[in-house]
Amino acid sequence: MYTSQQIAHITNSEFLGKRHYAVNYFLTDSRNLQAPHETLFVALKTARNNGHNYIEQLIESGVKSFLIQEHEFDVSKYKNADVSFIVSKNSLKALQTLATHHREKFSIPVIGITGSNGKTVVKEWLYQLLKNDYVICRSPKSYNSQIGVPLSVLNLNASHTLAIFEAGVSQPNEMETLANIIKPSLGILTSIGSAHDEGFENEAQKISEKLLLFKTCNATILNGIAKNKISENQISNPVFVSGFDDADLKFSFSNDTLSLKSKTQSFNFKIPFSDQASVSNAATCAAMLLHLGYDEKTIAQKLLSLQAIALRMEIKNGIHNSLLINDYYNSDLDSLKIALNYLQQQNRRAKKIVIVSDIEQSGISAKELYHQLANLFSQSGIDLIVGIGREISSFKPLFKAGSLFFNNTKHFISQFQLVNFQFSNSTILLKGARSFGFEDISRLLQQKSHDTVFEINLNKLTNNVNYYRSLISSDVKLMCMVKAMGYGSGSVEIAKTLQHIGVNYLAVAYADEGVELRQAQIHLPVMVMNPEEDALEDIINYRLEPEIYNFKMLHSFVNRLDTLGITEPFPVHIKIDTGMHRLGFEENEFEKLVSELKKFPQLKVQSIFSHLAGSDNPDLDDFTNEQIRIFEKAFLLIEKTLGYTVIKHICNSAGISRLKNAHYNMVRLGIGMYGIGVNSAEQAKLENVGVLKTRISQIKHVHKNDTVSYNRSGKIEKETSVATLPIGYADGFSRALGNGKHGVYIKGKFCKILGTVCMDMCMVDITNVDCNEGDEVIIFENAVQLSEIAQALNTITYEVLTNVSGRVKRVYVQE
Repeated sequence: MYTSQQIAHITNSEFLGKRHYAVNYFLTDSRNLQAPHETLFVALKTARNNGHNYIEQLIESGVKSFLIQEHEFDVSKYKNADVSFIVSKNSLKALQTLATHHREKFSIPVIGITGSNGKTVVKEWLYQLLKNDYVICRSPKSYNSQIGVPLSVLNLNASHTLAIFEAGVSQPNEMETLANIIKPSLGILTSIGSAHDEGFENEAQKISEKLLLFKTCNATILNGIAKNKISENQISNPVFVSGFDDADLKFSFSNDTLSLKSKTQSFNFKIPFSDQASVSNAATCAAMLLHLGYDEKTIAQKLLSLQAIALRMEIKNGIHNSLLINDYYNSDLDSLKIALNYLQQQNRRAKKIVIVSDIEQSGISAKELYHQLANLFSQSGIDLIVGIGREISSFKPLFKAGSLFFNNTKHFISQFQLVNFQFSNSTILLKGARSFGFEDISRLLQQKSHDTVFEINLNKLTNNVNYYRSLISSDVKLMCMVKAMGYGSGSVEIAKTLQHIGVNYLAVAYADEGVELRQAQIHLPVMVMNPEEDALEDIINYRLEPEIYNFKMLHSFVNRLDTLGITEPFPVHIKIDTGMHRLGFEENEFEKLVSELKKFPQLKVQSIFSHLAGSDNPDLDDFTNEQIRIFEKAFLLIEKTLGYTVIKHICNSAGISRLKNAHYNMVRLGIGMYGIGVNSAEQAKLENVGVLKTRISQIKHVHKNDTVSYNRSGKIEKETSVATLPIGYADGFSRALGNGKHGVYIKGKFCKILGTVCMDMCMVDITNVDCNEGDEVIIFENAVQLSEIAQALNTITYEVLTNVSGRVKRVYVQE
């Protein structure tokens, strides 16, 4: 594509190096490296991270080309090395300049999409509708940011005949840069909603900012916005698509039919969706196809074949101790690269397996396509490739020896019993075009369980962590709590995500939790908050870091180090009891503590910390401030005596929000990470991470004066429809919620529990709900519902989350 010297010239940057390496891939996240010799690593400096910190590690991994920012990395020690550096004033601006230059090389139609909601769905639907007529370059997933857009545009190559790119903005003065990079010839505004309202003065400012994308467009489709919201000179040739009477294309929906009417024509299209958002997005796509010159009959055929877009990957436990990653709704090289990155991130089994279908059109010859695919699998270290489809099977010699090939999904399933042993102890990525029906393979591979599942959204977890990161200074470290199965969410999967997004520390309650993390390839430092003497050897062997909370534990740990012959300073964390009166050294023990610590050079005090008893309660602020005073007395004395600075942390989730004077150089994030805020204002900024749900097993119609459940506890006072649900107290759904104390949500309606909750089941009143057996039931999906359950049990949300039992299947999703 380019050489490193060409990139330096294009971006007006300084070139340092002896060789001009070929660059075919661009990388901003060091964890997603696949083809090191052909990759340019763009070191970006942000408020939360600095890519220059990973350059040495990438050089060791074989990367030869780097785009860096001046004054951020010392290149002098590599002046004789076999690497090249492109030194820019601003590495992000340089990346954007390169993408702008690259876009200028192509004269194909480019569709630019923006809006508050629906960008990715409209982009993916247009891809489905047009892929048989064009070779399309499109934004991977939701790559629509200041970083994502240039990375997307740099994927353009000579084979493409159409491009579709998203652009997203959250505040003024962002769109102009993206518009210059994308330079669309056709535009789409999907909607104007409340997303990112906080970044703009008013709706008019937000609309004006988004419309900047369309300054080069010959025509623009504008959905869901009235004509009076836009002035005549803002864009050229607008086509308004909405339900408003003044729309250029007014749409309506009835009986599976989307109707579009202009002043001179009307169109009727059957579509396979009925929800409001999908109808609106389908109207946008239909309008674009009309503009591109498709006739009504062709559009009707295409719209009827639209398929739902999976915007997230699922992680499930599979058979034979395997882990299953489902991403089987499309199969093209760009989305496959993203899925392989995710496989690398989540892998914690002995083998990596990819089950892949024939690849959708790419604009290159089939031989070259599958040659690239084979190289991609080789670079990713895939142990077993399972190819499904006649086309991929015909290129079997290109792939690793031992790979398995089948003509279709049915053929694979028929032979599964002969090959299923090869899937044991593996992380398996399912990546297939929808037409191959990989859902059937997923059902075959996933571990069987009942209908009750706890769905964990890892994107929401990341968003919550980033919210708390925004509250602390860049020099303050972040420790995240993954004890008690990650507050019920699953400690390993949560830890994998936290490691991927770059938190500094993890904390568990007991050593066995830490051992599990180490066995799952978690390399972050892990503090053990309740070390037990029997587990000290495991703590040492797995390089975990114990909390030392009394003199007995201090001496026991030192003795164990001595027994094992360990003399190198071992990291420990000193717990100070400032008023919680649970664990820790009290104020009258400080002098003795520092005297003891001085005796043991085999210990390295990594941190000093304490627990606040009431950080979420303003009424206890005087007590909290006294705790802080005692804590400061402790760490000042210890640091002075030891002669070195240590990490200091006392703030939990509520403390991060309320006590910024006590952040010191690390904070501990717990319940807030899972979406529970300290007050209503903070709650509005967080997203609930877990959804506990089940399905209706059976519906009965019970007569007046009959009873439901054990001991005839549920008295029926009128003719009642009763749904039996496969969730009970063995799943963590407490017996105390029975007899009308609480309920569940079906079709958005609250349904009270009838009678006592059984071990494996419960019964609810669905008299006023139109539902069927097999329909979804929500136990909780947001913080309000969690809080209501906690109130019904006279407890806290922590207990509700951690009570979800281990037998409930955890399903992890990520966009």
